[in-house]
Amino acid sequence: MELTLEHTVPSAVQPTPNVLEVATMFGLGIDHDRPIQLIPKTHLNLAPGHLIFVTGASGSGKSTILKLIHQQTQQHPHAHVLNFDALPKLQDKPLVDVFPNRTLSQTLQLLSLAGLNDAFVMLRKPSQLSDGQRYRLRLAQTMAMAQADVMPTKLKIILADEFCSTLDRVTAKVLARNLRKWVTHADVCFVAATTHDDLLEPLAPNTLIEKHLGESLDLVERPAQ
Repeated sequence: MELTLEHTVPSAVQPTPNVLEVATMFGLGIDHDRPIQLIPKTHLNLAPGHLIFVTGASGSGKSTILKLIHQQTQQHPHAHVLNFDALPKLQDKPLVDVFPNRTLSQTLQLLSLAGLNDAFVMLRKPSQLSDGQRYRLRLAQTMAMAQADVMPTKLKIILADEFCSTLDRVTAKVLARNLRKWVTHADVCFVAATTHDDLLEPLAPNTLIEKHLGESLDLVERPAQ
């Protein structure tokens, strides 16, 4: 699935005396009539088994990239989009019973991939989990929903903003490696965005998008590992 991303916003710079003085000090030109191209024209390929990693500084436009992907794919006849941050609320049951239409073996596998395979944790309810454990449960829930064979002919696309940002870095890297293996096996397309570039190696993305502050980005297609 080919997408073309592009986004411009009105210039936020107004030529006040202070703005003009600072611009002069640093040798910058001010054109308050020129719109800012926050996301330059970018061609992006989404495919089964592909992982796309969007990274860059806070405020650079990573979330905007995910929103553009969402806007273009949610109405696409051959796409089924799952937003990691907008999942339905799970029933407050023990984790081993929380996924409907799943065998115990399938549930245990999903919980293990999400780092929730401790026996004491699996017998708890979502309301009894820590924030980090609830985040990992959402990851398992996303996997369960993507595996559900309700739309077998559509490309399943998962969008995850601030991916693993709240987790300790060791746990985040373990989950990233588990996710990379799962994405390939499940034939979904996973788009992860975060400021943490330490996940580049464990995620081994097919496509790396590095969004810089300002109007530029770098897109690199990487060979599968």
